[in-house]
Order: sequence, then C-alpha cells, then structure tokens
Amino acid sequence: MEPTKNCLKDLSVFSLLNGDEIQSICKNGYLKEYRRGEIIFFENDSEKKLYLLVDGQVKLSMLSSEGREKVMTILQGGDIFGEISLFDHDPHPLTAEVLEKARLMILDWNDLEEIIMKQPRLALKIIEALSKKTRLLTSQVRDLVFHDAKGRLANLLIRFANDFGQKVEEGTMIEIILTHQEIANLLGVSRVTVTKTLNKLIDEEIIKIKERKIYILDDEKLNELVKDI
Repeated sequence: MEPTKNCLKDLSVFSLLNGDEIQSICKNGYLKEYRRGEIIFFENDSEKKLYLLVDGQVKLSMLSSEGREKVMTILQGGDIFGEISLFDHDPHPLTAEVLEKARLMILDWNDLEEIIMKQPRLALKIIEALSKKTRLLTSQVRDLVFHDAKGRLANLLIRFANDFGQKVEEGTMIEIILTHQEIANLLGVSRVTVTKTLNKLIDEEIIKIKERKIYILDDEKLNELVKDI
C-alpha cells in the first residue's frame, strides 16, 4: 500500500477530520512510533508541535517541586495533544509519557500554520481539544471541592468506562490496566487510600477486579457516589 493510502488509513481514527484535512496532515506531518515508558515531551520543553495519537495510550502529567506526580488525563487513539503551547511562547505545562506502545502523527508548528491557512476547520479541531481539557480540569476541581476519595474514584471509573469501557456479561470492563499508585496520581490521594477505597467498592459489589482489570457491576450505585455533597 502506498504511503499516502497508509496514512489515510491510519488517520481514519480521527473521525472529526474530513478527507481534505487528513490529506493535508499526511502531506505535512510524519508518523513516529514510541515504546511503553518513552517520553514524548517533558514539562517545560519548548518544542511547538501538534500530536495526533493514532493508537496506543499516552499519559499527561505534571510534577510538584517535591517530585510528586499529578496525572491529568490518559489519552487514547483519536485524541490530539500538545496544542496548549502552540499559540503562545510558553513551554509545555505537562509531560507526555507513553503508557502503551503508541503511534503518533506529528506536525511542526510552521507546517501546521500552513495547513490551518488552507484548512481553517482544523483550527476548530484544536479548539475542541482545548475545550475537552478545560472540561476535564473543571471536573477535577469539582471533585476536589465536592467529593471525598470514594466519590473521586467513582467519577474516575465512570470516565474510564466511557473512554475505555467494553460491555461484557458482568457489566462494563475497563480496557486499561493501572496500578494503585497510578490511580492515586490521577486522584491526588495516597496509594493506601486507593487500595482501601477499591476494596470498599468491591465489598459493596459495585465493582470487581479480575486479572488486574476493573469491572463495573452496578452503574446506578456508582453514579450515586458522585452526586454533590
């Protein structure tokens, strides 16, 4: 299969892009593969590029001055990132790390400007990506203000079920495997708190864990936990 057809097939995951926009991206961008654990860019790096995640999983996080990690979100195929630092002179506010072998389409800023001039709708896709992250940050602030650890975990599981969920006989299986420490970094709580809270949800038959994957058994009870206090 010729390179352009390969590229079009790869980028079909970006359902919001039309054929002309994908053609422009294929012409000006380049595909790159990353292994699990590789860093795509670090917090405070100043490279201005737009990243389109074709497949795999990427974690966006930040570090405190004491070296504590706060995970902001986990991206999957079809997500766009790197857009936060495109339109100003500030460096990346987050670190992007590969959680699961990933393929990315990468566009340099100079090429992206040219594409946007020819395909203005692409700018709307970037704005949509920014809006998605703004909503995520708003949700995280809401969790910190209104919810205890149990409510925060419930909200995270609901989000993961929507983004990574697969319907099975028992309920919804979350197709992503995270350690208790990684979940703690997402929630801003301790690993011990995550372990205790997961065990409570298991005892209440809201979830179960099998082969390290989380299954949601009772959607209604889980949603009850995220109601505002």
